[in-house]
Amino acid sequence: MELMGVIAYVLFLFGVMWLLIVRPKKKQDKQIEDMQNSVKVGDNVLLISGMYGKVVDIINDIFVLEVGLNKGIRIPVKKVCVAAIEAPNLKLTKEVVTIDPEEDDDYDDYEDDDEYEDDDEE
Repeated sequence: MELMGVIAYVLFLFGVMWLLIVRPKKKQDKQIEDMQNSVKVGDNVLLISGMYGKVVDIINDIFVLEVGLNKGIRIPVKKVCVAAIEAPNLKLTKEVVTIDPEEDDDYDDYEDDDEYEDDDEE
């Protein structure tokens, strides 16, 4: 009878592992595969390497992508390398700050400092 309890316990642990680990991973893999199968010519895609490209041709399980801003570079990638269907955000999000030395009180003109004179004048 004790052997049946151990077998039931092991089966229970495998069932819990399947519910918590294997099943969600299979579901996620299925969603990724469906997304990769839905890619069509003209879609902008993000690769797992972080590169963006526009699909210009599909040959079996190979996508031919145009990359770069000049659209002259075409590279073949495997279908499994596509991480998402999305266009790159090319808008400037940070403001460029320029410092005017005449208006900045903290600006230090190092040419007038005696501290930085050459030590070769001995």
